[in-house]
Amino acid sequence: VLIFNPPYVPTPDAEVGGAGLSASWAGGARGRVVLDRLLPGISKLLAPGGAFYLVVVAENDPGDITRRLAADGLAGATVVRTKARNESLSVLRFTKAPG
Repeated sequence: VLIFNPPYVPTPDAEVGGAGLSASWAGGARGRVVLDRLLPGISKLLAPGGAFYLVVVAENDPGDITRRLAADGLAGATVVRTKARNESLSVLRFTKAPG
């Protein structure tokens, strides 16, 4: 099981990887700068039958994330959706078929 709560708030790219509190939430363009570095390797990281859980906001384009990981052979589903102040949050689950 791999669980990832990336910095997902859309911000200017220059804020990604900064110092201080903003480093915990500054996600760059579409809130995906950090996440998009990880996505290409998820399928390789998961064992057969493994699962990847990801926290996203609507601005991260969960549909695009699901399509990208489906192209790598992972099945995706939304586990939960909720609103927190002005954020529409979701937890996505991606699974790799058992070997």
